[in-house]
Amino acid sequence: MNFKQTIFLFFIILTIQLNSQSTNNLSGEPNKVYKCGTDIPPQAWDSWFNAKVLEFKENLAMQKTQATSVTIPVIVHVIHGGQSVGSFPNISKTQVYSQITALNKDFAGIGYNVNQLANTGFSTIGAANCLVSFCLAQSDPNGNPLTEPGIDRINYNSKGWTNPAIPTTNTTFKNLIDGTVKPNSIWDPTLYFNIWVTDINAANDLLGYATFPGGSLLPGISSSLGTANTDGVWCFARAFGTTGTLISGYNFGRTTTHEVGHWLGLRHIGGDALNSNGDCNATDYCDDTPPQVGGNAGGSNGQNFGNPTYPLNANVCGSIYGDMFMNFMDYTYDYAKYMFTPDQSLRIQTALANGFFRSQLNASSANLCSGRPTADFSIDSLVCTLDDVNILNLSEGFPIPTYSWSTSPSVGVVFTPSDTDANPKISYSGTGFYTVNVVITNSIGVSYAFYEQRVMDCTSLGKQSSFVSDLNIFPNPTDGNFTVKTNSKSGEVFRFSMVNTLGEVLFNSEASTDNRGEFSIDISSFPTGVYAFILEKNQEKISKRLILTH
Repeated sequence: MNFKQTIFLFFIILTIQLNSQSTNNLSGEPNKVYKCGTDIPPQAWDSWFNAKVLEFKENLAMQKTQATSVTIPVIVHVIHGGQSVGSFPNISKTQVYSQITALNKDFAGIGYNVNQLANTGFSTIGAANCLVSFCLAQSDPNGNPLTEPGIDRINYNSKGWTNPAIPTTNTTFKNLIDGTVKPNSIWDPTLYFNIWVTDINAANDLLGYATFPGGSLLPGISSSLGTANTDGVWCFARAFGTTGTLISGYNFGRTTTHEVGHWLGLRHIGGDALNSNGDCNATDYCDDTPPQVGGNAGGSNGQNFGNPTYPLNANVCGSIYGDMFMNFMDYTYDYAKYMFTPDQSLRIQTALANGFFRSQLNASSANLCSGRPTADFSIDSLVCTLDDVNILNLSEGFPIPTYSWSTSPSVGVVFTPSDTDANPKISYSGTGFYTVNVVITNSIGVSYAFYEQRVMDCTSLGKQSSFVSDLNIFPNPTDGNFTVKTNSKSGEVFRFSMVNTLGEVLFNSEASTDNRGEFSIDISSFPTGVYAFILEKNQEKISKRLILTH
């Protein structure tokens, strides 16, 4: 059988479910710089809240109080224009639930890339467990069970609202959300944490914004504080969750983590300096976050953008370690930030104890979060023996269930980090058909789910290459322009080709790597679809699946 026939059979066998594909990549960068739209709170709020933080710390020291775990019921209002479920901006429940998973990991201090902290001087501070978890609300305000727990889908046309993608300035967009969408869709903020997810006009540059926690004595002093009509978080649908239709660079759920940080009382780590070059005297009121000047990659007002290299701005503001750009409250890309600090955790605990709406949410979770567990997960139907296979856990239930994963047959199958992890990876040493099973259990009940998966020896596509483990294509899916990253040195020549699902070779070409071992390719002239991208060096060859979306 020749190579072309092998490619053809591979794609005939491979059934790709585009809705389950994640746009995640570790290095992709967005086409534009986005920002947080949260308004700076007034001095009156700072004075009130900082006094409450000090009081909370003193009570902890005197053992008059203690930090406690809090569960917050979440309702996500998905605002759309009549698109089918799963079609942007009416995003799938898979995408919504992936965001809740990311929030729970980030606020527990166990989120993506947190292991990178060990490579910095901030490792002695550590990533804090903020003792906050988020659950999907099981019922609506009338007590009716939700068909999709945690999700409220709203067609703006049926409501007579303006399409959120029409306003062409950040101000007019926020006026629409705060003046029309929120007041006419918010669920009681003493019972639910409200999140709104919409599209936005390409002329705008907002990723998300939040309301700060107001106290009972501070109603109406600023639009930055939550009210009964506005309290909560808005997020751009292309930056919400870790799977689905997402922007490269903002595809690990950290936009919502950042905005929820504001919603729980945290300031930008750069202190919202008033001058564009940053100000070492600006503060976020946390003792364990060093002052920072910010300003890298187009950042301003004390914040950093992009994917900085540690250390950044060492000694500029007095810290030998420089800026804590990996903090969730900076502006860096999702994969570059991965921590809250212990002082930030104390501010969060203060907000949960003193915020007028926040303080009542833990009690409501007893009724809104409890639910018999429902096991569900998403997994590719066909994988290779070379793959670390990701599982996207879509299971529901509160109290949070425990997990037990298995496969049949089980010989040669390894779950990492373990078969009891909520989102393990699977690796196979053998080929054939396997059934992946999960059993989830909580105090209310037990639920089961299983999916069949075919494992192939993909080396039949060509000789296994020594560079396969370090080969990365991003973004993937792509709009036509993508980058190939290799482990090779500058100036090495690679041959590459594109093959469609009919096994037709569309073109052959060559490229040389730059000083980062990368080269870029433009296939925007090709039609939307799934392709095999085949890379060759010397006599070695590897094929990668590439999705072109336009």
